[in-house]
Amino acid sequence: MPPRPKKPILLDARFESGEDGTLRHLPFELPKAVDRFRITITYNDQIDAHPQITGGNTLDVGLFDQHGIGAGGAGFRGWSGSNKLEIVIGKTWSTPPYRAGKPGPGTWNLLLGAYKVGSNGLDLQVQIDLNPSIDIPKAPAIPNLDSLQRADLPSSGERGWHRGDLHAHTIFSDGSATPAQLAVAAYESGLDFYGITDHNRAQSPVNLVPTGDGWPVLVPGVEVTTYAGHFNVWGTDTWYDFRDATPGGLQAAIDAARADGGLVSMNHPKPFGPDWAYGEVTGFDCIEPWNGWWDRLNTVSLKVWDDALRRGERVVGVCGSDMHHLDALSTPENPLSPARLGWPTLWVQARGPLTSESILEAIRAGRCFMSDSPGGPQVFFTREDYAVTARVVGGVGTALCLIGASGIIATEAVTTDDQSWSFAVNVLGKGQTYVRAQLYGPHGGLRAITNPIWL
Repeated sequence: MPPRPKKPILLDARFESGEDGTLRHLPFELPKAVDRFRITITYNDQIDAHPQITGGNTLDVGLFDQHGIGAGGAGFRGWSGSNKLEIVIGKTWSTPPYRAGKPGPGTWNLLLGAYKVGSNGLDLQVQIDLNPSIDIPKAPAIPNLDSLQRADLPSSGERGWHRGDLHAHTIFSDGSATPAQLAVAAYESGLDFYGITDHNRAQSPVNLVPTGDGWPVLVPGVEVTTYAGHFNVWGTDTWYDFRDATPGGLQAAIDAARADGGLVSMNHPKPFGPDWAYGEVTGFDCIEPWNGWWDRLNTVSLKVWDDALRRGERVVGVCGSDMHHLDALSTPENPLSPARLGWPTLWVQARGPLTSESILEAIRAGRCFMSDSPGGPQVFFTREDYAVTARVVGGVGTALCLIGASGIIATEAVTTDDQSWSFAVNVLGKGQTYVRAQLYGPHGGLRAITNPIWL
C-alpha cells in the first residue's frame, strides 16, 4: 500500500527590485515515510528568460536533498533553471532533469535564482504535496539502427578524422529531446560523435543513450551555467558549483573541474551568448568562437579567441551548435532560427579507436578544426619542417585566408574540390607567433576555421 498523503508544506520568499542575479537557498523539512513529492511554484509578473525581454520577473529553480548543499556533493538533485515550475521527486522517477531516488527525511533546500526582478519585486509561493498520485510517462522506444536513415556525407579527406557536435541539450536541462533521441539525431545527421552538455546537470547521460554497434560516440559533459557566463566541462562525471558568480567562485569551479581531469571550455563569449563577465578568470583549455549559426554574433567570440592567441595563450578553438529544440524549423539563411545539431561541426583527429577519451585527447592537442555543417568544407592545416600546408577538401568557390598575430598574412582562391598550398614559415612575416586558416564563402560568411600552428 502506498504511503498516505500528508499535509502540504507551504513556503514563500521575496526578492526585491535590484536583486537580479541573486541565488538563495530556501530550506524545508521533509518528514519520514515520503516516497515522492511534488513542488509547485508560482510568482508574480512572470516573463520569458530571453535576455532581451525585460519588465518583469524570471525565476530559476534547483534542489538539494538531505545530504546538504556543499559544492560537488551528493545532495544536488538537479537544476531546471526557469524551465519548470512543477517538479516531482520520487523513489523511481523524477521530473527531468531531477535525479530520482528515495526522498530521505531531513532538511532539503530549494535553490531559488532571481534571474530577473521587476520593479514590483518577485514574490513567490511554494506548495509541496507529499505522496501525491502521479502518472509516470513512458520513455520513447529506441529504434534499431537499420531502421534509420543516415545522411550521405562526403568522407573525410584524410584518415583518422571524425565529425561531431559537442554542445547540445536534452530534457535533462531545457532541451526538447531525450538523450536517446539526441543519439538518433546524431546518427541520422551523419555525426561520428556528439556531446550532451545539459545546464548544471545532476546526473550523467552515459546510461541514457544507446551505444556500440555503429552508434555515434557520446562525450558526456556539463554546461556550468552561472549569472556571469557559461563554461563546458567534458570528461568528468560530477557537477561543479555554479552558485558563486564572483571571479573567485568561478575560478574555484574551473580549478575543481581541471583537478578532476576535465576539459574546460569558455562558451559563446558574445552578446546574448551570454557573454563571459570576468577576463581575470583563467584555466580554460578551450574557447568556443563558433556557437550556432555563424551570423549570430560569432565575430565577437572569434575576436575573444584571437585576442587570447595574440597574448600567447595556447587555448584551443572549438565549436558547437548549442542545440536545444531538436525538431524546430531552422535554416542557415535565418540566423535567428533555432540551432540545428551539427551546425557547426567539430572535426577531430583521433588516434586509435574513436572513444570519448580519444576525442578529448585530440582536442587538448589542437588536432581539430571547425566547419559550418556536417557536409561542410574540410581544412587540414599542418606543419612540416619549415613550411605550413593547407589542404581544402570540398571548398570550391571559397577563399582561404591565413591569419597570424599581426592579422591577415595571405589569401588564396579555392578553385577545385581538393586543393593544397604550402607556405614557407620564414616568409609569413616577422613577429608571427602562430598561424591559422579561415575559409570564407562567396558572401563573406565563414565556412571553416582551423586551430593555430604555433611557430
